[in-house]
Amino acid sequence: MKQKINLLSYLVLVMMLTLTGYAQDNTSLRIVRGKTDTVFARSHFVIGVAEPGSNVYINDILVKQYSTGSFGTELMLQHGDNPVVVRVVSGAKEVSDNFSVFYKQAPAPQPVKTTHFNSPVVVTKKGAYLNSSSGADRLGGNKMNFLAEGIALELLGVEGNLYKVRLSENRTAFIPRQFADVAPFGQMPATSISSSWSVTNAGNADRIRIALENRQPYLVYRSVDPNQLVVELHGTFNNSNWITQYRNLNSIEHVHLNQIGSDVLQVVVSLKDKYSWGYSVDYVGNSLEIIVKHTPKVLYERSRNPLAGLVIGLDAGHGGPANGAVSPSGIKEKDLNLDMVLALKEMIEKKGGKVVLSRSEDIDVPMQQRGEIFRNGKVDLMVSVHCNAGGNPLRPMGTSTYYRHIEYRPLAKTILNRIMDLEVGEFGLVGNFNFSMNAPTDFPTVLVETLFMSSLPDEELLASPKFRREMMEKVLFGLEEYISEVRKSL
Repeated sequence: MKQKINLLSYLVLVMMLTLTGYAQDNTSLRIVRGKTDTVFARSHFVIGVAEPGSNVYINDILVKQYSTGSFGTELMLQHGDNPVVVRVVSGAKEVSDNFSVFYKQAPAPQPVKTTHFNSPVVVTKKGAYLNSSSGADRLGGNKMNFLAEGIALELLGVEGNLYKVRLSENRTAFIPRQFADVAPFGQMPATSISSSWSVTNAGNADRIRIALENRQPYLVYRSVDPNQLVVELHGTFNNSNWITQYRNLNSIEHVHLNQIGSDVLQVVVSLKDKYSWGYSVDYVGNSLEIIVKHTPKVLYERSRNPLAGLVIGLDAGHGGPANGAVSPSGIKEKDLNLDMVLALKEMIEKKGGKVVLSRSEDIDVPMQQRGEIFRNGKVDLMVSVHCNAGGNPLRPMGTSTYYRHIEYRPLAKTILNRIMDLEVGEFGLVGNFNFSMNAPTDFPTVLVETLFMSSLPDEELLASPKFRREMMEKVLFGLEEYISEVRKSL
C-alpha cells in the first residue's frame, strides 16, 4: 500500500513539474501583434516579446531582438493562408508559436451616388493656365499661373477664346479653350477636405505634399517682404491637423496654413534664402506637390568663378520663318539674336559655366518646347535675347530688361545696369511682363531687349559685330555680379 502511495505521489510530482515547465515556456514567448485571422493588406507586422538575449526566428529567418526582449518583422503576404512560425531559442531551451493569417484583397469600393450637377463643367488639360480677365494684347491676356491637368471647374460662360470658370465661391478666372475639355453633363466640379501635410528635403529641392480628396484649382504668388511663397487652394476646406516638417530643409523655413475664405485654404511657405532659384506646383495623384528648389551647391564654393558650375539657358528669339523685327536696311532680328546668344555662350563657357540653347540654328522653336528644353536641361537660370521695335525711328530708343515674377527683378535690374555702362539709351526695367519665356517659375528668367531695330541710331549699333559682342559682355558681367550678390547673401 505504501508503495502505491509513493508511486502516486511521484506521478503527481511529475505532472506538477511538467505543468510548471509548460507555464514557464509559455510565458517566455508572447505574440502581441499579428495573430489576426483575416487581413486585407499585403503588408503584415508580427510583433512579440521573449526572454532578452534570445535568438528569434520568424518563418526560419532570424529577426532583431531589442534589449527589452521585444522583436518584430514585416511579412509580405500571399493570397490565401500564410503560415507563421515563431521560434525562440535561449540556450538549450526552445519555444515556439504557430498560427496562420489569411490575406484577401479588400472589396472594391462601391461607387458613391451623387446628384447630377446642373451647370456645365470643364476639365483642365496639360499646359493649362489661368488668366485674370478676358482682356488681351499682342502677348495675350494677363496670366496668373499655370494649372495642373485633371481639375474640374464649373463653366460660367464663354468669352471669345476663353472659358470663364469658377475657382471657388467668390473667385473666378479664365482658361484658354484649347486647354480645357467640356465634361459629360452631370459631372460635378471638385471640392476637397484637406488632410495631412509633409515637408521634406528631396535632394535638390524641398517638397511639400498636401493630401486632398480631389485635384483643386490654385493660385500661386511670391512676395519678397516677407520672403514667402503663397498658394491658395480653392474649393478646399481645412482639416489638416498636423504638418510634418523635417529639420534638414534647405529652402523652406517653415510652412503654415490659413482658411482665408469659406472654401479657400491658404498655404504660406516661409523661405530661408533671399534669392529664389525656382519653384513649381503640380499634383501627384490627388496630393498637391509644391517644389522649392535649393540654391545651387556650386555657389557655396567661394573660390570659384561666379558662373563656374552653373547651367545657364540661352534663348535666341524668333528663328526660321519667324523673322522678328526687320530693320530699315533689311537686317533680321532672328539673325542678330542668334549671333549674340552664340557669343554669350562662348563667354559663359570660358568662365566655367554650362549652356543649354533653345536653338542653335535658324529654326523656329515653339515657346512651349523652348520651356521644355530648359526644364529638361535642368538650367539654373535663363536669359532670352531679343531686339526691340517701335517708337521714333530718328532717335535712340535704348535698351531694356524684363521680368514677370517679382523675385526675379534683381536679376533683370543687375543686367540692365551693366548694359547701361555702354552709354546707350534706357527704355527701362519692365516688370510683370507677359512674355512666354518670362512665365516659368521653375528657374529665374530675364528677357534682354538689346536695342531697337526700328531706330536708325540703334540699328547702326546693332549692325556692328563689335558692338553686339560688347553688349553680350555686359550681360555676362551682369550675370557674374548677380551671382556674386547671391553668394554674399548665403
